[in-house]
Amino acid sequence: MARKQNPVQSVADVIAETGPPKARPFGVNHFHLVGRMTAPGELRYTATGKPVLNFGLSTTAAGVTTFLDLVAWQGAAETLAQYGGKGRELYVEGRIATRMREIDGHRVKQVDLVVEGFQLLGRRLVAAGEAAEEPAVEGAA
Repeated sequence: MARKQNPVQSVADVIAETGPPKARPFGVNHFHLVGRMTAPGELRYTATGKPVLNFGLSTTAAGVTTFLDLVAWQGAAETLAQYGGKGRELYVEGRIATRMREIDGHRVKQVDLVVEGFQLLGRRLVAAGEAAEEPAVEGAA
């Protein structure tokens, strides 16, 4: 039976009553975004042949637009490269990863938003002379 929620109860009180939160498959390193692709992205292949797509996503909340860089791998990369494009609205979920890079002789920490699942929303913006037909696509990495 579900526990009734008390809006004035603190998080500490809830944990004291119910115990610590159960482990979730994504833990706390998980993001959910809805936004528009800023460009088609660049589909590349690693030395081992894995497809990877780097693309930008713009999100707007409370009148403030934020531009983010995301990376998709394997099937998600190929699907987004085929059906995505500038202005395409997406729901994206994934995890945050960090790595060290060297830029101009300096080691720099880079934060990557790694796509683990996505849903294409709305219709792709169609250029003049391009067919508007496309299937509904949902993907996971």
